[in-house]
Amino acid sequence: SQQQQPPQRRQRRDSRSPPPRKNNNRRSSPPPTSSHNRSGDSGNRSQSHKTPTKFLGTDRAGLEDYLAERKRRNGDREQEAKDSEKDEKKRRDRKEKSRKMKGDKDGEKKEVGAPNYERSGKLTEERNTYKGVVIKYTEPAEARIPKTKWRLYPFKGDEALQTMYIHRNSGYLIGRERKVVDIPADHPSCSSQHAVIQFRLVDHTRVDGSQTKKVKPYMMDLESTNGSFLNNVKIEPRRYYELKERDIIKFGFSSREYVLLHERSEGVRDGES
Repeated sequence: SQQQQPPQRRQRRDSRSPPPRKNNNRRSSPPPTSSHNRSGDSGNRSQSHKTPTKFLGTDRAGLEDYLAERKRRNGDREQEAKDSEKDEKKRRDRKEKSRKMKGDKDGEKKEVGAPNYERSGKLTEERNTYKGVVIKYTEPAEARIPKTKWRLYPFKGDEALQTMYIHRNSGYLIGRERKVVDIPADHPSCSSQHAVIQFRLVDHTRVDGSQTKKVKPYMMDLESTNGSFLNNVKIEPRRYYELKERDIIKFGFSSREYVLLHERSEGVRDGES
């Protein structure tokens, strides 16, 4: 009989020897890159780091000049923007001011009793010239000749002077220019065309409260040098003031006083028709 040979045993690994390790340090090779891509990448890198030719090398002075020039141009642009903003602000301010002035002019209310007076141009001067003298005053549209026989009684101190009848015309110019005035005022403090007494057709309220029209006397100072006085109170120039019976009028520094009365006033005799 044949002897059976024992099976071969595997050699036991020494427990003290470490197991064989795989080599993990091997670098995986990158995927192949086409020569076209590599050339494109290198081209991009070269373009991103491109430097102007004149600044290459040691041309530092040229670079400094370029930076200074660019800074100056930026400063000029900022200054131009500021100037443009200022001009725009001025234009808006002028426009706003013009709008406000126009609004004030349109919204201005005419004062009751204000004169219908406008400064004369050449045509108005020719129309308002009398005996070579330009009249400073133009009668308003409501000027009327009164039916009441109004009179001025002048006094120089206690001396009564000649009575003046002022019911024949619608207006009477007072001043030192005898060529054109209706009532002379020869005192040196009086102006050549000092004041005017004007009869006007205005609204009137009766005692019972009803409304009607009536011709009443008014007085206006024509911007005289020393002013006009109504009952010893200086009046404003270029404004109508209603006159009433027994009012006292004075012009400049003259001592003459004019008392306003009419034919129905107490103590007045109707000696003039």
